[in-house]
Amino acid sequence: MENIDTLTGLFKIDNKPLVLTGGQKQIFEIILKRNPKRTIVMCATQYGKSLTVSLGILIRAAAYNERWAIVAPSERKAKIIMNYVIQHLFDNPMFYSQLEISEPLEQLRRERSKQRLTFKRGGEIFILSADSRNAVRAGELLLGFGAQNIVLDESSLINDDIYANIKRMLGGYKDNFFLEIGNPFRRNHFLKTWHSDNYKKIKIGYDQGIREGRFEQSFIEEMMQVPFFKILYQCEFPESGEIDENGLTPILTEREIENAMKRQNVPTGIKRLGVDIGRGGDYTAFVIRMDNYARLLEKNKDPDLMAQVGRIKRIMKDEGISAENVYVDDIGVGGGVTDRLKEENIHINPIRVGGTAWKEEKFANIRAEAYWNLREWISKGASLEKNQGWYEISDIKYKEDSSSKLKIESKEDMRKRCAQSPDIADALMLTFAKPESAVRITVFNADYHSREKKKCGLRGKFIDSWLEQKEKFGGVFFSHPED
Repeated sequence: MENIDTLTGLFKIDNKPLVLTGGQKQIFEIILKRNPKRTIVMCATQYGKSLTVSLGILIRAAAYNERWAIVAPSERKAKIIMNYVIQHLFDNPMFYSQLEISEPLEQLRRERSKQRLTFKRGGEIFILSADSRNAVRAGELLLGFGAQNIVLDESSLINDDIYANIKRMLGGYKDNFFLEIGNPFRRNHFLKTWHSDNYKKIKIGYDQGIREGRFEQSFIEEMMQVPFFKILYQCEFPESGEIDENGLTPILTEREIENAMKRQNVPTGIKRLGVDIGRGGDYTAFVIRMDNYARLLEKNKDPDLMAQVGRIKRIMKDEGISAENVYVDDIGVGGGVTDRLKEENIHINPIRVGGTAWKEEKFANIRAEAYWNLREWISKGASLEKNQGWYEISDIKYKEDSSSKLKIESKEDMRKRCAQSPDIADALMLTFAKPESAVRITVFNADYHSREKKKCGLRGKFIDSWLEQKEKFGGVFFSHPED
């Protein structure tokens, strides 16, 4: 086996020889030598593990005539490594000259759409999806394949039954190799493997990434404020009970809620009113939140929507809350309330929680972002007036979706596990649906908005559902504070 640096010199980044850092070299060497036969790697996200793995696989398949399978929880994730393989396939003729391919090389370089690469001397690289959303189909599909060498990416996101089928793929080869990589999202087979004496263990956290120049300290400090930092950058498993068998984690634990109710904050700041309109026998809940404190004002099961409109107007008057600080659920029957308030020229914030998040690269929708902001608010020392209703928040659970965004468990799935409707929790959540520093601009019609957006270069979001109308309207336009 040639020197590691000599082999990595076969590849290029920006037309310069590729250089691997310490942890990358360790992973690269394990693949090159296929030793140890069993390895598990936990690595800070964006450290460069996918690139490293792809280079090792490419050398082994092209030079040693081996069959390599890349398996991941989805085809999209499996393609991450394959795309790196195709990208660096063209770094040296010793690789692309060995390809067995009918299409033009330039088309392959451009599209990078291959799910399987074969080499003239018998080597092969292919990808497989182990999609847990259809476990039966995924299991049957995997049983139809065999491979001497398997790289299992994002292993912890694959359920235990499918994982067992993946390992069966090695059964037809006495000399087999199995590499698991990923972040420790779940306490499943991935945790058991991490504690197994049969596996070599490599853990590369953000601190090593900083030492190797893979991350800047300022970037890590920024990422400490985002979801899943402990999992994605510290490579630490969730505590027992912190995450369930479906990979879901409570936004707040019962202990955190209890501690928030024990705090004796003096309420300060602007009053905000959140209203979750009840449907199908659920409660309508009214929550007032200030900068450091929240209280449940009332809840009722009155089906009369106009009576709920009257309550909102009364609370606004009694508590001195302006329309711009009122947030009302605008989905389903809630739309009747927000429409009536609009007709009365009271331009509150109608919230559709399924809409696009302000930080859409991190959150699946407004609901996910608002609940995460609620969590952060509590973690920074905010208090809750003592009320058993706040424990609903512990029933709100989240996970990372297939696009690596934070996603809140659906209400349908909550009902399946017999969780009650989170009316009070949702009312509080609604008050976090707009960033505190967002700018509020009154808009008179769609043509005006179009001109002003083009002139000012604002990247705005319409919260009001009626803003899609082509006729004149009165409404609210929020521009992101970064714009």
